[in-house]
Amino acid sequence: MKKIKAIIFDLDGTLIDTIPYHAESFVKLFGLFGCKIEKKKIWQCMRLSTEEIYKKLEAKKTLNLELEKFLELRRQIYYAAIKGKKIVFKDAFPALKKLKKYKLGIATNSSRETLLQSTPHKLFKKFGATISFSEVYRAKPNPEMLLKLAKKLKAKIKECLVIGDSVMDVRAAKKAGMKIVSIYRKTGASKLKELQKEKPDFVAKNLLEIIGIIKKIENQN
Repeated sequence: MKKIKAIIFDLDGTLIDTIPYHAESFVKLFGLFGCKIEKKKIWQCMRLSTEEIYKKLEAKKTLNLELEKFLELRRQIYYAAIKGKKIVFKDAFPALKKLKKYKLGIATNSSRETLLQSTPHKLFKKFGATISFSEVYRAKPNPEMLLKLAKKLKAKIKECLVIGDSVMDVRAAKKAGMKIVSIYRKTGASKLKELQKEKPDFVAKNLLEIIGIIKKIENQN
């Protein structure tokens, strides 16, 4: 294992506390059309892209909405919900400050538009490169996003460390051949048992733990 040179972060549930807002936006959207949907069912989908959720919830049949209209309405509801909210996790900026010597990137299953709308500029400028579902053919757990971002960051696969809150992050990192640290958040996309079942390299409850974890990884060489 080479030294870690690049760190790839997931966005929602990892850097920003937005999973609850995403979930609620789907509930509200279905409600606009007089359809009730269980929050539990929505939460089970939060690790997927909106396009995949559209298919999984059979929105075209249930709401009589084409995908583009569904995406537009869902985004409008979500953007309104997060407007003016303090959504950056408290440990994000302190951790990024300690990690500034590394090449930092964001890989998210959200669209480019949602990435830009969700990420406060103060946070966004901390990253050298970003990639969203809009720039790839397949979302996580496919490794395409991580591999493309590694090239953007000019880092080799074995030099990259992935940080994410979802089982999709674990699966994508493993397929890409990258080390993965699962961040467990109470409002994250995956439960602790789900993450542990995927056997990430490490599980942390705080982004500040990453510094110590990197040292452990490099000492394994």
